[in-house]
Amino acid sequence: MPAGRSYEKRVRAKREAARAARKHAERMRKVRIGASIGGSIAVVVVVLLLFLGGNDKKPVATTTPLSGCTQPIPAPTPNGKQITTAPKMTIDQNKIYVATIQTSCGSVKMTMDPKKAPASVNNFVFLARQNYFDGTKLPRVQNSPGFQIIQAGTQTGTISGGVGYTYAGETPAPGTKYTRGTVAMANSRGPSTNGSQFFFVLSATTTALDQNANYSIFGKVDDATSLTTLDKILTAKGPRVDPQQELGITPEPPIYILKVTIEELKRS
Repeated sequence: MPAGRSYEKRVRAKREAARAARKHAERMRKVRIGASIGGSIAVVVVVLLLFLGGNDKKPVATTTPLSGCTQPIPAPTPNGKQITTAPKMTIDQNKIYVATIQTSCGSVKMTMDPKKAPASVNNFVFLARQNYFDGTKLPRVQNSPGFQIIQAGTQTGTISGGVGYTYAGETPAPGTKYTRGTVAMANSRGPSTNGSQFFFVLSATTTALDQNANYSIFGKVDDATSLTTLDKILTAKGPRVDPQQELGITPEPPIYILKVTIEELKRS
């Protein structure tokens, strides 16, 4: 083969080898770029799934309701009524009044005899028919040996709240006993300062109240289902309101009175 032609052949071979090397380098660069983009897309997809609901686990609640109780959503709110004048006597003292108190832990039925406590029964029936108790939180649960009460009847959710008026309630007779199932009015300085707050007694005997019979008794809870509901509330756990437990606890999560309805029955 002539020398000139052999030289040209070697040059062409080098050029083809260089072109092949450049094409291979370009293909490898594209592969690397594709892998990088694919990785970035995968990261973006994972992030979007996390933020847009790809993780179907629900948030864990910070507080746990009592067993058998519910946490209404949205949370109930009281109607905010402030009443400045005590109600006139409107109930029929020849009837028996039954209040059904629906709470977020179950229902409680309370029987009221107006012949025994006319002013206090009249007051409770009036407020219930004004929907004053609906949507309110229970401000106090006291579960101490020999002193077990559940307090209710305030729109503020604290034991310092009041309806806006006071009325003169019944003064208990000497020797009155606050036994399990008794419902009485709370007050600050005796029955003349009764307002809207009341309490259920859960102790079999409550010596501290018996020795200072200063709270108008106006109702009774005596059926098993209602007492079971009250006992459930009594086991509520929550922050201390008072270091000495003198004022019990305010349940957390809240326990609500959802609605109070009144039924009038003929006296047997």
